[in-house]
Amino acid sequence: MSADVLRRRDPEGFFVIPARREALEVLARFREGLIIEDAGSLILVKTRSRSLASKIYRRLAARNMIAVP
Repeated sequence: MSADVLRRRDPEGFFVIPARREALEVLARFREGLIIEDAGSLILVKTRSRSLASKIYRRLAARNMIAVP
């Protein structure tokens, strides 16, 4: 899924990473350059930077915090 997240952008030009709510603790250090949207039981992490999206994805995947449909 990592390649899919980094390949496609939403219509506004953001990379979107679906994550579990527990990921907010991990994302606290990346606050700059991120938009975090509440989507019920999960959150959507949005950024325009491909490298930042990659770092966040790897860190959340290592902790099993990516929300997989």
